[in-house]
Amino acid sequence: MKIKPVFILSIALSLFLVSCVDGKKNPEGTATTEDFATVTVPKEYSIRLPRSMQKTTALNSDASLQYQNIHDEIYTIIIDEPKQEFVDASRVLEYKEKSSIGLYRDIQLKRLSQRMDITYQSKPSKMTISGLTTESVEIDAKIDNIEEDLTYFLTFIEGNDKIYMIMSWTLKSKKQRFKNTFLTIVKSFKVSD
Repeated sequence: MKIKPVFILSIALSLFLVSCVDGKKNPEGTATTEDFATVTVPKEYSIRLPRSMQKTTALNSDASLQYQNIHDEIYTIIIDEPKQEFVDASRVLEYKEKSSIGLYRDIQLKRLSQRMDITYQSKPSKMTISGLTTESVEIDAKIDNIEEDLTYFLTFIEGNDKIYMIMSWTLKSKKQRFKNTFLTIVKSFKVSD
């Protein structure tokens, strides 16, 4: 059987293209812009997530969005709650020195500290995302039945009617590898019109 040169050339070209695709990966292991897709929660918000993450319902029953990549051990959820509840609570509690987003942040951090041993917590950092006020906190924590510490990236966003918490996490040993990925996720958040 005689092998035609066109067949050999097409095999060689295929192998070359496959090696180029593998070589396109970011050396730090972080995702590039092309690696993200927009996910929309109808009439609520949209966000860009790594294409490698899959939708799930197993992470948090209160979340309006839950995605994971169990191979890379990265997870993202979004919890949204009516803003007015925190505005009212801040008045009742005479929580005047902080905004409703500050109260929400403190409540969520307290809940987390009851479920895990927080070994590190950054100071809140403020930024604006899509014109909305946000606060971010990074924590490292030990959790029962998990050998390695986890790192959580928490971002609290104050919308007109709701307050959102974007929580992404991974193993502490993978913190630096996925920090930019999680920041890209947060910066892409947009409330629907």
